[in-house]
Amino acid sequence: MIKPLVLLGLLLVHGIVCPPPMRQQAEQAQAHDNAQHATATEQPQGGAQNTEQQGEYDGRHPAYQFTYTKYLEEVVKILESDPKFNERLKNMNEEEIKAGNIADHIDDLAPEVFDKLHKAKFEEIARLRKQIEEQIKADGGAHNIKMPDHLDVQELEKFHKEDLRKLIQKTVADMNAMDERRKEDFKQYEMQKQAEEDHKLAQLSPEEREKAKREHEESVKRHNDHEKLKHPGSKDQLQEVWEETDHLEKDQYDPKTFFALHDLNGDGFWNDFELESLFQLELEKMYNETNPDDDMRERSEEMNRMREHVMKQIDANQDRLISMQEFLNDADNQNANPPKQEENWEDLGQKPVYTDEELQKFEREYAQKQGWGEHAYDPQQVASEQQHPQAAQQPPQAQQQVHPAQQQPIQPVNANPPPVQNAQPPVQQQQPPRQPPQQQQQNLPPVHHEPIQDHTKDPTYGV
Repeated sequence: MIKPLVLLGLLLVHGIVCPPPMRQQAEQAQAHDNAQHATATEQPQGGAQNTEQQGEYDGRHPAYQFTYTKYLEEVVKILESDPKFNERLKNMNEEEIKAGNIADHIDDLAPEVFDKLHKAKFEEIARLRKQIEEQIKADGGAHNIKMPDHLDVQELEKFHKEDLRKLIQKTVADMNAMDERRKEDFKQYEMQKQAEEDHKLAQLSPEEREKAKREHEESVKRHNDHEKLKHPGSKDQLQEVWEETDHLEKDQYDPKTFFALHDLNGDGFWNDFELESLFQLELEKMYNETNPDDDMRERSEEMNRMREHVMKQIDANQDRLISMQEFLNDADNQNANPPKQEENWEDLGQKPVYTDEELQKFEREYAQKQGWGEHAYDPQQVASEQQHPQAAQQPPQAQQQVHPAQQQPIQPVNANPPPVQNAQPPVQQQQPPRQPPQQQQQNLPPVHHEPIQDHTKDPTYGV
């Protein structure tokens, strides 16, 4: 049974994890990741972060670095130094560990162990106070202050079981959230690539569009033209690493020796980074940083998918670590129940990460954000707008206002221009066209020129 606290320690401590084979080469290839997935910006001096979580996903691998990582490392180190407490943890299952029930076993720790835990908590509180002061100064008030939930703030004088429970629950939640964010970021990245490609094609002429489509299809074909990938974690895949990376005879493959060779820090477990070293051969079959057809961002996600798949396959207690016993149990299971046909790995090119509905929704929102208009991906509509740019740019309401004001009054004047209208002042021409066009066509004289028939003359003044 795995030591449960290793889940909290080794995964989060970069300094004590030796780099797996070919790690530097992989990281150099992954340096071409998209800028929006670059490493998280460090907090500037004098500023403050509004969240306890630090170390955004950098597009290469989950770093699992948080603002409280140093405190976490110290607590794990102190607890694992107590043999009696460490022995009690061996029989705890994965659900109990994630729920923080491990905290119920610290009541009978030695006084010197508690002294160290008290000191670690005191130092973490001091760090938090400094961070809060900086945040209040930067924000001009305490309106953005968020209470830390990785320790018990109700009891500041000592470390007790609630501190450990909160620390475990917070760490597990943050790691899971980072994994989900990584997957969602990659989906957004893939949909954005497709949206920009569709918009680019819509701007081209039919001949250019067909040529661009052919070039894209040829690029995809070149990328997929590689040796079939072996299923990660399968005996066939591991034996390939044994032969090609470890330079040992294939017929001498031994699971126990293989595990020890790749337990790089010698702690008896495979962590995330040690496991990733086993997939470099498979990744090199698909991706080459010098090949323009290969996307190194996709390479990173492919490696994460392989790691998660093998963890799910071998990690029986789901503590995100693989012990030698778990690995040997999986090897025995594969020998006892060999697959009828070796299952090949479905890579990202064969298994899209988004649906058609998700892409359509994203493209609508992305086109609106970019100011491309409603028909950003419609070649026919784009061609029509290119042929009639002025009509496309002029709003429909403006076109409707032009017809009654400019076209209709001009026709009767040109058809029958009366002398009386030429003598009228220009004021009448500027008035709104309230009179119907029929009155202008009949050339009716002004009202004051018509004789008054229904009034009798005054006998005195003759009016």
